[in-house]
Amino acid sequence: MSSDNPLGDAVLLLLEYRRNNRSAEERKLLQIASGAVAFLSNTGQLYRFEDFRKGLQPGHVRSLAFADVIHYLEQRRAQTQSAEDKETLRGASDALVFIESSGQHEGLEDYLGYWRSSTLPPVIAAFETLEQADAWLEHQTVPPYKARVLIGDEYHVVSATREDREWPFAPYPVVAEFIENRLEKGLPPVVATFDTREQAEAWLAALPDPPRHAFITIDGKHHVAACWKNVNRRAIYPFTLADDLAEERRAGLERLSGGRKREDE
Repeated sequence: MSSDNPLGDAVLLLLEYRRNNRSAEERKLLQIASGAVAFLSNTGQLYRFEDFRKGLQPGHVRSLAFADVIHYLEQRRAQTQSAEDKETLRGASDALVFIESSGQHEGLEDYLGYWRSSTLPPVIAAFETLEQADAWLEHQTVPPYKARVLIGDEYHVVSATREDREWPFAPYPVVAEFIENRLEKGLPPVVATFDTREQAEAWLAALPDPPRHAFITIDGKHHVAACWKNVNRRAIYPFTLADDLAEERRAGLERLSGGRKREDE
């Protein structure tokens, strides 16, 4: 596990195993393992996990809650000939031990609920402004590298590392991509319709137990209403975000194409 995000490497390897024609039991074990590693990666726990592993002695720490999953991963390690895959699988086993030892079963279960569904990904914090996010990050002894946060209701990924905090947050068009993927299946059925955005916001704010996401219309136009319970945040996004993202991609390709033409002249 040699990349800047070894937890991400483990997720990719475990998903590759799941894609193979394995038994239902194997797929279930791999789903738990891949979801657990993704949970640590996407909640910014890479450095905490690395510090935990430094004090972890092989064979001295056992897992009761994930014993079956770890046993299966150890079998896979014994079967593979790749030294890199062996190390990645060992990291996945250690991730499960870390989750159990740090008492994060509830957080993992909530994440697996997202992992098994097609909805917007969870975040670890939400801020109104970039200045608030910067102040929060300054108080983090260990930066939550690769974690997702909301800044002004827009997704950002924490790009600050232990060594470099110059560009701490990177915007990421998660909502636009979510809408884009949903539109590939056609317009979704809506759960509520409103004449104004104010009416829609009042409806969303009054829901006692809002879903992770719901499709609505405002003045006849599709929107997605979203909720992140752990950070007490609710927001409404127009489907036109997908159009904006497509236009940004077209503009980027045109700039790239123009640059190449100038180099060829």
